[in-house]
Amino acid sequence: MQAPNPKREETSARIIAAAGAVFAERGFRGTTIRQITTRAGVNLAAVNYHFRDKAELYVRVLREAKRCATDIIIDDIPGDAEARLRGFIDRFVRYLLDPERPAWHGRVIALEMSNPTPALGVIILELTSPLYRDVRALIGKVVEDSASPRELDLFALSIFGQCVFYVNSRPLVEQMATDLNKTPDRIGRISTHIGDFSIAALHDFRRQANQPRPRAAGVRTKRLALR
Repeated sequence: MQAPNPKREETSARIIAAAGAVFAERGFRGTTIRQITTRAGVNLAAVNYHFRDKAELYVRVLREAKRCATDIIIDDIPGDAEARLRGFIDRFVRYLLDPERPAWHGRVIALEMSNPTPALGVIILELTSPLYRDVRALIGKVVEDSASPRELDLFALSIFGQCVFYVNSRPLVEQMATDLNKTPDRIGRISTHIGDFSIAALHDFRRQANQPRPRAAGVRTKRLALR
C-alpha cells in the first residue's frame, strides 16, 4: 500500500477547492481547466496528474461538497424514531448553515440541480440515496407504517426541502426575516422549527390514518330501506 504523500494531498485539495469555486461561478459547461489552474496556482500537468479530465475533477468537487452531509450518521442518534428524526434535522441544518462551510459547496450543488450533468447520477447513487433511504425509513416508523411508499417520498422530500430552503434562499431570508436573523442561536431555532413542524404533520397524518372510516351514508340508507 502506497504511503500517504502530504504534498500530493495538499495539491489535490487545493485544486478541488479552486475548481469548486470556479464551477460554482460558471457551472460545469462554462468552466475551463485553464481557469481552474489559474485559481489554484498550478500548471495543467498537475491537474492531469491528479485527475483524468474535467469531468472527473467535477465529480470530485461534488463529492467534496456533499461529503460532510453524508457523514451525518443517523444510527448513532439516541432515542426512538421521532427523536432520531429530530436529531438528523438538527445535524443537517447545522451542517448546511455552518458559517465555516465554504460558500461554493452550496452553490455548486444548486447549479448541478438546476442544470444537471451526468455527474448527478453518480452523486445520487453514492451519497444522496443512502441518506434519503435512512430518513425515509425513520419517517415510516414515526407514522407507524401507515403511509404508502408515495406518501413516504413526499414526507422525506418535504423535510429535505425545508432544510435546503434556508441555503438556496439565503439572500431572501436575510432580507425578509429580519426578526429571525436577530435571534440568538438562529440556526438552532430554524432546526427546531423544521423538526416541530414536520413531526406535527406526521402525527396528524398518523392520527387520521388510524381513525376508523365512517360508513358511506348511501349504504346505511339502503340497508334501512330493506328492513
